[in-house]
Amino acid sequence: MKYKIAYIDEDQSDTRRFQRFSYNFFEVIPITPKDSIEDTCNEILESHVDAIVSDFDFAEQLSTVHYDGTDLVSLFLKKREGFPIFILTSYEDDAISKGEDVNIIYEKKEMDEGEQFLERVKAQIEKYKHKLESDEKRLLELISESKKRKLDAPEKEELAELDSKIEKALDKESRISNILRDEKEASELSELLKKVDELAKSLGKKR
Repeated sequence: MKYKIAYIDEDQSDTRRFQRFSYNFFEVIPITPKDSIEDTCNEILESHVDAIVSDFDFAEQLSTVHYDGTDLVSLFLKKREGFPIFILTSYEDDAISKGEDVNIIYEKKEMDEGEQFLERVKAQIEKYKHKLESDEKRLLELISESKKRKLDAPEKEELAELDSKIEKALDKESRISNILRDEKEASELSELLKKVDELAKSLGKKR
């Protein structure tokens, strides 16, 4: 099964070009930037993709769009920490000067230079999925331990951090407290187990 990639660009010819470029690697979900950055971000979330490749300058053909690819990346990563995202642009220098992570910015000429860029995207997807699976495994270990004995403070803090990561992976904003309180542990651990089940489903695993 191919991974799903959201490709965000206002230029339809570049969108078709990317679809041809990645045909043998990915299922491409084309997304045209909306006037609202939140609306664009929500459309990406609802598409349930495995990675994002975005253009930088959306206003080049859409005068009503007042944000760019780096703005979209920043907003999305607040909702999905560590998610595989790349910016593919004809204005690499501008994107680098404005972006927070130069390592995700590439020139569109990559589409003329073989499959190295696509291999990089695939590797980042697999790395991200492996990290989520590792977090899930560790979370289950801590939950299992909590049923045998009282967790110490560092373990409780680790549990809360893992909970936060899983919530972000599931597009949830709410978080439990950083240090679990004794009287709340039972109900909170029950909620954590539900989140683990949701994460497993999102990773395509069967229980």
